[in-house]
Amino acid sequence: MDRNRKLLISILALLVLSSVIAIVDISITMQRRSGTGISLPGPQVGPGVGIVRVEGPIEMLGSASPFAMMQGAEGVITRLDELERSDSIRAVVVRINSPGGSVGATQEIYRKLWKLRKKNIPLVASMGEIAASGGYYVASACDYIVANHGTITGSIGVIAMSPNLRGLFEKIGIDMNVIKSGRYKDMLSVVRGISPEERRLIQEIIDSSYRKFLKDVALGRSKNESDIAPVADGRVMGGEAAMEHGLVDMLGTFEDAIDKARDLAKLPEDAPVYDQTRSPLEQLFYRMDALLG
Repeated sequence: MDRNRKLLISILALLVLSSVIAIVDISITMQRRSGTGISLPGPQVGPGVGIVRVEGPIEMLGSASPFAMMQGAEGVITRLDELERSDSIRAVVVRINSPGGSVGATQEIYRKLWKLRKKNIPLVASMGEIAASGGYYVASACDYIVANHGTITGSIGVIAMSPNLRGLFEKIGIDMNVIKSGRYKDMLSVVRGISPEERRLIQEIIDSSYRKFLKDVALGRSKNESDIAPVADGRVMGGEAAMEHGLVDMLGTFEDAIDKARDLAKLPEDAPVYDQTRSPLEQLFYRMDALLG
C-alpha cells in the first residue's frame, strides 16, 4: 500500500471513528473514576512499582501513521519522565520485547534509565520473548536483569547492510542518473557496490558504535569490558546461557521481576503495580495502525 493511499484510508477511518469518540470518552471517564484506567497512582494509593514497556524495533518515533500514539524511544522516555515525577513510584520494571533498533534511539533510552539509576530508583529489566541487540543495550542500564529460560537475548554488536542491485538493474535496463555534492554522498547506494575507501569509512562508524555499546554494557553490568567482550561478537543466546555468561542476574517471569523490584525498593509484597496502559481510544487507534501497517 503506497503512502498516499495509506494516508487517505487513515483520514477516512478517523472520520468514521469521530462518531464513536463521545462513547469512548465516557468509557475513559468511567475507568478513571474506578481507578482502572490511570497509569500513574493517586496519592491515596501508596508507593509501588511503575512499569515501562519497550516493544518492537527501537526507533526515535513509531509509525508515521496518524494512529501512532507515544510509540518509539520518545514514548518510552516520556513514560520514564512520568514515573520519575510521581511521588508514588519507588522502583521501575522495564519490560522488554524488542529485537533492537537504531543506535541513537537505544542510547537515548539507556541514558534516561541511567539518570534514574543515579537517583537511586531501583530498575529491574524483565525480558520477554526477545531482548537482543538494542533490547539488551536497554536492559543493561538496569540494576538487575530477569530473563525467561526461552528469552532470546545477546546479539551485542552493530551492523550496516545495503543490497547491491547493479546487476539486476543492468539486466532489466534501468540506468540510474546520480547527481551529488560530494564523492561519498551516495555511499551504500543500491545501484552500485562500495569502494574500499567507503567501506573503511562505514567500518569506522560501526566500530565506534560498537565500542560505545560494549562500554555502556560493561558499565551497566558493573564489569570490565574484557569480561563482556568474549560474548559481544553478535551471538544470540537463551536466558540460561545469558545467565551463565553474566549478562542476566536471574531466570524468571515478569511477576518475578516485579517482586524483585519491590524487594530492592524495600516495599511490601502487596505494594501496588502501576502498569503502562492505553485508554480504549488509544487501543483502538493502535489496532488500526497495525492493520494499516
